[in-house]
This record gives sequence, structure tokens and C-alpha cells, in this order.
Amino acid sequence: MSSATGQPPIDASTASEALDEAPEEPSEAAPAKPTGLGWLAWHLQGYWTILRDVYLTIDRRTLGFARIMLGFLLVTDLVRRTPDWLHMYSDKGVLPTHLNLFRPQAWGAFTLFNAFSTAPELWALWAVLLVTFTCVLVGYKTRIAHVLAAIFVASMNGRILLIENGGYVVFNLLVMWTAFLPMGDRFSVDALLDSMRRRKEANADELNDRTDVIDPRRLAPHVSLVAGVILLQIIAIYYFNVIHKTGAAWKNGTAVHYVLWVDRMVTPIVAAVRGLVPPALIIVGTKFVLMAEATIPICLASPLGRTWARRLAVALMCILHIGFGATFVLGPFAWAMCVFSTLLFTSDDWDLAARTMRRGHRARVVLFDASSGASLWLCRVLKRLDLYELLTFRAEEGLTRGVAVEHPKDPARLERSAALADIIAALPLGPAIAWLLRVPGLSHLVDAIWNAVTARDVSRIFGLRVPRAPGAVSVAEPSPLRRKAGRFVVTLRELAVVAMLAGAVNQAMVELWVINRRVKVPHPEPLRVLAQKMRYLQGWFMFSPNPVMDDGTIVVDAKTIDGRSIDPFTGKPPEFDLTKAQSLRYNQIWSDYFNRMHLPANSAYRDAMRDFIYRYPERTGRPEDTIVSGEVYWVQDMNPPFGKTASYKLEKNKLFSFENPAARAQPRPGG
Repeated sequence: MSSATGQPPIDASTASEALDEAPEEPSEAAPAKPTGLGWLAWHLQGYWTILRDVYLTIDRRTLGFARIMLGFLLVTDLVRRTPDWLHMYSDKGVLPTHLNLFRPQAWGAFTLFNAFSTAPELWALWAVLLVTFTCVLVGYKTRIAHVLAAIFVASMNGRILLIENGGYVVFNLLVMWTAFLPMGDRFSVDALLDSMRRRKEANADELNDRTDVIDPRRLAPHVSLVAGVILLQIIAIYYFNVIHKTGAAWKNGTAVHYVLWVDRMVTPIVAAVRGLVPPALIIVGTKFVLMAEATIPICLASPLGRTWARRLAVALMCILHIGFGATFVLGPFAWAMCVFSTLLFTSDDWDLAARTMRRGHRARVVLFDASSGASLWLCRVLKRLDLYELLTFRAEEGLTRGVAVEHPKDPARLERSAALADIIAALPLGPAIAWLLRVPGLSHLVDAIWNAVTARDVSRIFGLRVPRAPGAVSVAEPSPLRRKAGRFVVTLRELAVVAMLAGAVNQAMVELWVINRRVKVPHPEPLRVLAQKMRYLQGWFMFSPNPVMDDGTIVVDAKTIDGRSIDPFTGKPPEFDLTKAQSLRYNQIWSDYFNRMHLPANSAYRDAMRDFIYRYPERTGRPEDTIVSGEVYWVQDMNPPFGKTASYKLEKNKLFSFENPAARAQPRPGG
């Protein structure tokens, strides 16, 4: 009998894809020692087995957990962009669609967002994105939702490259590479529905039979080239980032100090305490960053001690990037790398988690009304969520509340919120939320809802019936044609991975300093399209060769129609003394937008910035905020030297002036 949490070895009988098939088990009799070409083939088969098991195999539970984390990142990143949704993507924003089409920001950049320019269109698109990302999170129609998510994320990031940074590129790559994997095979609505279709339990005995709860194919590890490519991608990110850090600040251990004083990047909390950080801690932090970035590729490449090497890599990645994410406003970079780390868990990790988290004292007996289709359906769902097999089911007549709970050694019966709390506590990670159902007030609310639901004939409302006969396991063997079609699809998938890998390798050789400064690598058009069309770039040299040692932002000195001086981006009087700043309090979107707009290469987009400034009263709803004229400055200073806390060399450079002709005809207040 297969356990719901078990993980059988790779077996050709349970694999549905060509690359998932394992070699046949050897016979009991020792085979004759191969000679000649047979000897070579025998050794190659052994090397392939090692390569497959170490680098190309990934646990489907790992894929399910990574999908949940990816879905959460997709939803939260969409929420992060929401306050600036129209500012960035609409025709009344900083880069209208017609300007983006007339003056492309980069060669061949792809985006669907050019087709949406008005507020109603963009909010409708926002709703579509939210539904799609939520489907990825819960694993419903996962393959379709994941492919759509890859297109939508690339479109969001490609629409306005003026705010793009390394985190956007990592986000693009994360969604793209994982789209080649069966992310919905475990811990998903798709897997739940598949299990419910395969077997329709009719009584308590069948509910307590855990045989074939999960399709054997979903228990087998997944083998694909993309598993190795993801390892290679993570290795490349850290390896090239660390070898590009050749500046003096990284060598002498002062790099972290300079980054902490970049006010456009740090959070207000960090800005308030950075002056109190001891110099020794700065040096230790800098060395730790270099050590971590150098150690992670070694751990992932090592074929020895794979489980512990991967665990060390996951720990270093999470420590490094949670620290980055809590300290700086870098967009999705830190959190995308944390999601990448979840793809490194092995079967040993899941088996350890099951042994550690399974607590026998949480075992419960779930009583259900045998005549209620709704109660039976709920128990069927609980059976599939009960991966630790702590729930036992027993039919009982006359349960007015539909479902109740008993302790195996205590006949005292719990109902409503108390029963629900005990049931949830028995499920994986359930104790983290079960306590909420015991809180007074919330428990009373749940009781009221439970009473309202059970007062109605839920079974009849939703058409849920108790089967008349026991439900046999439905196992449909695929036809020969379907098998051939499946192999064809797998072959196409692997060829697509190879093509994208070729584009990534070529892009890395063209883009990375350590390569392009030594040898000129050609960039064929097909490979350029694969890498650059949807911004799957490979430029891994963040904070290199030295960290950012200066700071700067755009400050607007605009005159309103009532004579006030205001910065339309802050709603406050312009502040030019950057040396006194304690974090500029901009999010990543505006920080990077200002940083890009001061560059001469982006001067073609300054007219759009000017028009955005003119529309300030539309955003505030105050006619007295009408902008008459003003000047736009780039204000910058140098970060304090190591051991000091005072910035210096403040500069104020005017980028352009503007005068609003539409404001001339408007009457002045009090005039």
C-alpha cells in the first residue's frame, strides 16, 4: 500500500514520460561482465544514472511547495504594483502606450500591456492577472495558468523598462523555467480533483483505506533536463555575481557600509539604525555575502553529500535574501531567489519533515452522517488532505451538525468550531492556524456560520449524494496512440528547454563582463530573440565591481497656480538637501524610475514625465494644485566614507524646465 506521504523510487511502470523511465531492475542472478562495446555502454549507463539522480531528478512534493511559494510571490508582487498601476501602465502615466510604441525602450521587448491603455482596461487586466496568479497559487488548471503567468509577468516587466532591475529579470526566469515542470502534480486543486475522480468512497471503510489516494505517477520523482538547467541558472547567478565583485570595497570588507547609505534603496528602519552598526559587523557582513555567494554554487554542483549540500545552499540563500529584502527596496529580487531555493529540497527533506511534524497526539476520529452526501464529500476531501494519516472516519446516524470529532481515547464529542479546530490541527501545517478557531469571538462566528449551513439541506442544494455501491479505484490505461502522443509532447518539451538553454548561454557570453571583455561572442538573431524578447537576460554583476557609492534622486520644483512651490512626486515642498535624508521612502518602482530618467540615454521620455507632472491636479482632485511652471533636478551626493556617517559632495543638476501653456488661461485664485 502506498502511503500518502511516501516517495517510491523511480520506476518505469509509474512514469508517464519518456525521461521519467528508470532502467529495469537487475535479475537475481549476477549478469556476465560485459566486454568490448558492451563494457563501454555499461559504464555510460552508470554515469547516466548518477547524472539523472543527482542533477536531473526533482521530487514532485518539492514542485508543489515551490508552486505555492511562486503563486504567493505572483499575487504579492501584483499587489505591490497596484498603487502605481495606472501611473506606470496607462496613457496618463509616465510612459503612455503611443510613446512606448514610437520609441521602444529596448530591442524587441515583448509586452501585451500595449493593448491596454485606459483605466477601465487596465483594471480589467489587473483582475485577469489576479485570477491567473491565484490559480497558480492553489494549483487549479495549473499548466495553463502557469504559462499565462509567464506571459503576463514578462509583459508587466517589459512594458516599462525604466523601472527594470535585476530582480525583474530573475522573476522572469523563475516563472519561465518552472513553466516546464509539472508544478500541479502535488499539493494542488488539480491533484485533489484527480484523486476524487479516481475513487468515489461510499462508506467509512473506504474512507479509511488509504490505498491509491495519490496517483502512483504523482508519487514518482520527475526527471527532466529543466531540473538541471534550474540548478545551472542558480549557480550562474551566484558564481558570476561573486567573481565580478573585484572592487576595493569588497576586498577590504567595507562594501555593506556604502550600500546601507544609499537612501533611495534602504528602508526607513535601516536608515534610522545604520549609524549605530559597529565597523566590525560591517566587515563581517561583507565577508559573509562573498562567502555565501561563493559557497552556494559549490553546494549545488557537488555530487557528494547532495542532501546536506542542498540544505546548506537553501539556508544561505534564505539568510542572504531575507536580509536583502528586509533592508532594501529591490523589487522582487530577494523573494524570487527565496522561491528558487524551494526547488532545491530533496526527498530526504520531505521524509524528515513528515517524521518531524507528524504528532500522534493529534490523531482524531471524524464522525459523519452516513446519510448526508455533503458530510461524506467533506470526509473525502479531508482524507486527501490528511497526508500524515491522523484522521480515522466513522459513520454515525443522526448527527445534527453533519460532522463531529472524538479523541481516540476520550469519548467526549466536539462539534462545530471545536471539531473544525481539531481536524485542521491534524493536517500538515494545520496547528499554525487551528488555534484561531479557538479564540473567543472568532469561534462564535464560526459556530454561527456552521449552524446556518447545517440548518439547510446542503446535500440537495449542491447535488451531493451518497453512492449506492462502494467506489472502485478508476484506473484508465492510456491507449497506444495516447502514449505516443505523450512521448512526442515530452520530446518537444525537452527540445524547448534545450533551445532556451542555448539562448541563455549565448546571452550570458555576450553580456557578462568576464567573457565579453576577453572574447567577442556572436549573437545570432534566433538566440537573441529567445533571450531578449521576453527579457530572459543573464547579466549577473549586481553591486559590481564596487557597490553603489553615491546616492541620488529627482527633485521637482514646481509652481502651482496659487503660488506654492511643490514637488508633484511627493506632494510636499521640494527638498534638495540629500545629505540629511534618512531613506527617501520611495518604493522600488519610483526609485528606479528616477534613477533611469536622469540618464541622457532616457531623455526621450522626459516629455512624458512633464505631462505626468501637469496631470498632478487630476490625481489630487484639487484645482489649486494646477502646475504652472517648474524645473526638474537630479540631486546627488556621495555616501559617507567607511567609519563616518555624514554624506558629502552634494550636487544639484538641472535636467529640464517646463511651463504649462494650459495653465495660462486659467484664472488665478483671488485674482
